[in-house]
Order: sequence, then structure tokens, then C-alpha cells
Amino acid sequence: MIIFLTLIPLLALASGLFLYRHDGKREILRFDVVQFVYSFVIAPVMFVWIKSFFYFVLSKEIQPALSPTNLFVIDTILSTLALIIYAFIVIHSLTTSFNRKMYKDPLYDLFEHSEYFHLWLSHLTMYIGYLLLFAALGIGNIFFPLEVALSKLQFYALLFLSTVLGTIQFIAVWLSNPGKENFMRIMKLSFGLFFMLHVGAYFLYSPAFTGRMSVFWVSFGAATTSVLYALFAVRFETLSRFFDKFKHPHWGFRYEVLNKARQEHK
Repeated sequence: MIIFLTLIPLLALASGLFLYRHDGKREILRFDVVQFVYSFVIAPVMFVWIKSFFYFVLSKEIQPALSPTNLFVIDTILSTLALIIYAFIVIHSLTTSFNRKMYKDPLYDLFEHSEYFHLWLSHLTMYIGYLLLFAALGIGNIFFPLEVALSKLQFYALLFLSTVLGTIQFIAVWLSNPGKENFMRIMKLSFGLFFMLHVGAYFLYSPAFTGRMSVFWVSFGAATTSVLYALFAVRFETLSRFFDKFKHPHWGFRYEVLNKARQEHK
């Protein structure tokens, strides 16, 4: 086990050095390919390695043995620090990708490039990833029921909270769409897809309407609420005005409008 844990950082370091000579040659998702591998392959592997290494050392090698509470606290602190470092690694990779573009073309449109990362890559990944994770937890609850006993009041309170959750997740998507109709279409289709996944799971497995299946019903309730908003929010002005109340002062900024003004000024 120790040899295996020692080899992982050495292999990561060696692969990083090998890839570095390919810097600026190719792109993946408009990241420089080297920076993409650093951020989304090597860094996550190292994050998992750090957690595994320290867990192995703290749980097996230290005497007297640490209590589960102490292990949890130490793991939480280390994970938080590692995630902060990882965030700066991604920032570095993003700005380095910008730098490579500017090196090749000093007139390269960084505004358009940053808008791609801001709206399309980051928002779609966050929202669809969140929906996927939530659906996996909900449908997984069918196969792994919770060992909890909820009163009817508690269970119905959870169902009410699921509608609040569905409202919040739709508002988050709504506020991420300053005039980008294609983005909203993709998200509406995503809401519909995950709603149909829950409907299919319901008809296939007939989960009981009990607290043991509460994660499924919360996920189903949130998906239903979001898909209803997706169908009717634009059609009812009252709903649109309600969602618009959450907009920040600069929400209406659109890159295309700025770019058009710059072109006209030239």
C-alpha cells in the first residue's frame, strides 16, 4: 500500500513534465491541452491521493490511534486547504490558456473567450452536473432505502421543501440567462430529461410514499417544480416579474452588445 501511495505523486509529476513540452499546441474545451490535463486530470488525482495518503497515515501509523472525530476534523481541514489550492490551479490554467491565445494573436478577442467559459462551460457543467448528482441520489434511494422513521408532518414538510428547492434551482438558471436563448433551451431540455428519468423510475419500481424513500420524493418534487416553471414561466408575466426581482444591477450586460458598440466605434 505504501509503495502504491508513493508511486502516484511520482507518476503525476513525471506526466506533468512530459506534457509541458506540448504547451500551446492543442486545445480541449478551449483550454490549452496541457492546462486542461493539469486542472482536470492531474490535480484531481492528487487531491484524492492527498486524502488517501493522510487517511492511511493517520488511521494506521499513528499511536495512540486517533478517534473518529479527530480523523474527521483533520480530514476536513486538509480537504478544505487542498480544494482552495485546487481552485487557484484552475485559475492559473485558465489565465495561462488566455496567455497562449494572446501570444499567438495579440488581437485575440478575450471577451468572447471568457464569455464561453462563463456562460457555456461553467454554467452548463454546474447546473447539469448538479441535476445529474441529485437525480442519482434520488433514484439511488429506491435501491438503498433510508433507515429513518418520519412522521407525516415531517414527510410533507420535506415535500414542501422540494418545491422550494425546485424554485431556487430554476431561478438560478433564469438569472444565468441574460438574453442567451440557446442556453435557456438547453436547460429547459435538461429539466425535462431529468423529470422524465424520475417518472420512468416511478413507473418501473413504484417506490413507496414513505420516509424511507424521502430522497427520491424530494428529488422528484424539485424536478417537477423546475419543469413546470420551464413550461410556464415565460407565459405568465407575474412569474417573470417575480424571478426578475432577484436580478443584480448589472444583469442585463451582454457581450454581444458591447462587441457591436466596439466595432461601430472602430
